[in-house]
Amino acid sequence: MSIHRALAVGVLVLAVQATACRDPEVVARVGHTDLRNEDLQDFTSRRAPGAGEMNAQLDALISRARLAEHATGLGLRTRPDIRARLAAAQREVLAQAALEEALRGATDETALRERYAAGRDTLARRQVQVRHLLVRLSPGADDAERRRARDRASLLHARITGGESFEAVAREASQDEASSQRGGSLGIVREGQVHPSFFEAVAALGKDELSKPFETPFGVHVAQALAPVESVVPSFDELRGVLAAQARREAEARLSKELEERIKVTRFPEALGSQGKSAQDAAVKRGDEG
Repeated sequence: MSIHRALAVGVLVLAVQATACRDPEVVARVGHTDLRNEDLQDFTSRRAPGAGEMNAQLDALISRARLAEHATGLGLRTRPDIRARLAAAQREVLAQAALEEALRGATDETALRERYAAGRDTLARRQVQVRHLLVRLSPGADDAERRRARDRASLLHARITGGESFEAVAREASQDEASSQRGGSLGIVREGQVHPSFFEAVAALGKDELSKPFETPFGVHVAQALAPVESVVPSFDELRGVLAAQARREAEARLSKELEERIKVTRFPEALGSQGKSAQDAAVKRGDEG
């Protein structure tokens, strides 16, 4: 075999070996940094939708990786403020990962349905079909504005009790633009969907009973119940978000308590200088006041 042919075969063998040894998940090497498929997926997930096709995304990631390589070459990793920012980023990623791990079983479909079934008797909510008209109050309304609003609502109330239809008065005079065109109809309102003061006022009404003017943070209302108040249990799909939020809060509280008991913390307030002393003095003062 000639020398040139032998060299060519050797180069080919080395190339094949290098390809065989290379991690197939590595999509690019930038300086001394390997960019893997998961790096690209994470980078893409944090960019705006439609930021470009995959090669464009990879180009953008490579550009950032070049800057990071340059920063390392400049020795920026050893600068105290950069070290702190890198540590903070790592801390937040790990903390979020720990939370996600703790929540994984607590908020899956099976767990949420079990929670719904177990608490079904306590999930009932009152609801009432109602219509209203509104005289609005501006934020921070003074006593004079409140009196004017009540006087106007009383006149509208008198028109209805005097024989005018609720729908006609609401269409003409209600300042709730969303419901006025429907003759004041709000349809069925459920406890928790509207301000508590409004719901309690309308839930106290009998069928077809007209309320006297009453005030909420939105203004002065006159309302009429179109059906008796009743209790219903919302469907699982309606409560899925609420159930998931409850499960998350409980899982986070359990994890926090477990970690407080298991992982020792030693504070060194003297290392904080004047800030540490101020915080320590404030804590002592709060303790004295308690």
